[in-house]
Amino acid sequence: MLNQLEHEALMRLMTYATGHTADSQRIAHWLQEWERAENPRTAKAHVPGLAAAHALDVAKVAKAVKRDGDRPTTLGRLEYAYNMQNIERVYPLPH
Repeated sequence: MLNQLEHEALMRLMTYATGHTADSQRIAHWLQEWERAENPRTAKAHVPGLAAAHALDVAKVAKAVKRDGDRPTTLGRLEYAYNMQNIERVYPLPH
């Protein structure tokens, strides 16, 4: 389970992933790769090319994922699952 700072970082990332920032697509794809990973603990802690603040949020969330092994949709908050559905519609992963 995420602590408050990790939750805030994840919520920022989910907001950026559906927004119109230069990093939106990279963040959206990182979130979807984490969600679909066979082993969530393998989530990357670094996404090339992200703004510094976004990269810090990715690293913070990735550290929590490696600790707990959760996915966005298994963290027990409906808002995470709802946000992931929106993210998948906005920036679907390439096949």
